[in-house]
Amino acid sequence: MSDRLVELSHRAKAAEDAVAAAKTQTRDKLTDIVDQARQKAERRADGLLADGDRMLEDVDNRWSGMQAQWKNLVRTVRTEVRDTQASFDATRIQRRADRAEQSADMAVAFALAALEEAEYAVLDATLARADANDAAAGVGPN
Repeated sequence: MSDRLVELSHRAKAAEDAVAAAKTQTRDKLTDIVDQARQKAERRADGLLADGDRMLEDVDNRWSGMQAQWKNLVRTVRTEVRDTQASFDATRIQRRADRAEQSADMAVAFALAALEEAEYAVLDATLARADANDAAAGVGPN
């Protein structure tokens, strides 16, 4: 889990650097960067299967569904914490720890996918702004 958080941190920094660098690129290079970011985000989203029976739905188009899932996850974890505090049964506590680790792993995977989508969205917006600026200046697309 800790490795996944480190990956998330490094990925966030890489996305920040990519967006900053994109602002200085030519339109053609920016188009390539946006396409690569979209493909990467799509690959990450496609890989979000957990245990073969859970899949996050259209991360890029279903923000409200994602929020509901997150709230349910938080509610479930909090309920399990209260339940665990009421019982010291070692087997039950072990199962709860396993579920908590799985939930944490899913949350990190979700955060990574959201980061990929965010990078793509910001780069696509940068490209759209460059197109708008070119259009305002009377310059046609390359």
